[in-house]
Amino acid sequence: RGGHPGTRVRPIHYTVRKGDSLDRISRRFKVRVNDVCRWNGLAKHDYLQPGQRLKLYVDVTRQAEG
Repeated sequence: RGGHPGTRVRPIHYTVRKGDSLDRISRRFKVRVNDVCRWNGLAKHDYLQPGQRLKLYVDVTRQAEG
C-alpha cells in the first residue's frame, strides 16, 4: 500500500519488555503509535504488559539506515 519504490516492509513480532511503552516502541522501529494501535487493536492509552506480543510492520530499508 503505497510507500517508496524499493521499500521493504516486513511484519515482525515484538515482545514487550518491562518499561516499554507504545511511544518508545514506535520510536525504536520508526513507526507511528497510531499504526501500532491499529495493527494490534489497541487504544493509545492502553498499558503494555511485559511478555505481550505486538505485530509491527517495519520498513527494513529505513531500519538499516538508523
